[in-house]
Amino acid sequence: HGWHGRLAPFGIQVVLVSPLRRAVQTALHAFEGDAAPLELCRPAREVWWSERQNTPGTPEQMHMFLQGFPRGREVQRVDEAFVPAADEPPDEIASVWQMLRILQTRPEEVIAVVTHFGVIDTLVNCQAANANIFECEFEPSGLLKAIQYYTPPGVEKTW
Repeated sequence: HGWHGRLAPFGIQVVLVSPLRRAVQTALHAFEGDAAPLELCRPAREVWWSERQNTPGTPEQMHMFLQGFPRGREVQRVDEAFVPAADEPPDEIASVWQMLRILQTRPEEVIAVVTHFGVIDTLVNCQAANANIFECEFEPSGLLKAIQYYTPPGVEKTW
């Protein structure tokens, strides 16, 4: 069951989730018993946009998908995550930097981001395995630095 029921000690105040189905599914399972709000966040989607598996579907498809999860109705910003905004980044790297700006300006102090390998690698220069949690802090430069990482219970650390 991975992180299900084990995230309370982190004190997470909001969960920003990639709009790709695999990340949404992970977030909904991991945070099923948690009270932190869940928000889809377009810039948290994986890089390598040209690959089919990294292309978001439609808002309608996501609304249908969410119906199969206990917290599915609580997920916020579903429609916004699938419609390019006026400030839509032109490429994957610009999207990751937009994600960084979002994190810098959020009012919460403890934010979980359920995202993908390429985003994590670009943001914190760490290569993640499935379900790893990277605890990060902002450096004086405004960039993120991983200070600790956690693996799901029963999985050996490799970092």
